[in-house]
Amino acid sequence: MQKNNAQYLSINLLKRQGNASWEVFIQWAITGGRFLVILTETIALAAFLYRFTLDRQLIDLHDKIKAKQAIVEALKPQEASFRSLQERLAEADRLDRSSSDVTTTLTSIVDFASGKVSFTSLTVTSASVRMDITANSVSGLNEFISALRSYAPIKSVSIDRIENQTSRAVFSAIVSARLKTESPESLPLRQPIPIEQAR
Repeated sequence: MQKNNAQYLSINLLKRQGNASWEVFIQWAITGGRFLVILTETIALAAFLYRFTLDRQLIDLHDKIKAKQAIVEALKPQEASFRSLQERLAEADRLDRSSSDVTTTLTSIVDFASGKVSFTSLTVTSASVRMDITANSVSGLNEFISALRSYAPIKSVSIDRIENQTSRAVFSAIVSARLKTESPESLPLRQPIPIEQAR
């Protein structure tokens, strides 16, 4: 009887005592890679959700802007009327102040003339005063001119013409005075004011 030559296989179930540090590194790298993938996916998802929120806010903001634009367009005619009214009120106030200043200046000039000269005519603009005057004496005329030159609202005084009217025994003169005004257009009306006598 022949013996069967059998070959036996052996399996070693014990852990190999080879390079343990390398296996630990591989295991750590795999675990760390998984966490890294999870973290990356979480960040990407959060960025997507945040972008979605921003897009929603941007759309809402555009809707609000369109609504407010519609309101502004609807109120545009009223705004134009309001601005026009403001400008007219400001112009009226400026003209009122200018007229008040001119009235004060005229009153002062007439007071200066009292007992010294008489006015034939008095023309007032916003920037100047033109006077046709007569005086009984040169001294009265000089006093009136000096009073005009020392008056604060008047910038300069010039005698355009002077004449000795011997037939009437008076001196006649045309005197111009420039006023200290901020704008020559502050009082656009030119007002000739005839005055028979101012004594």
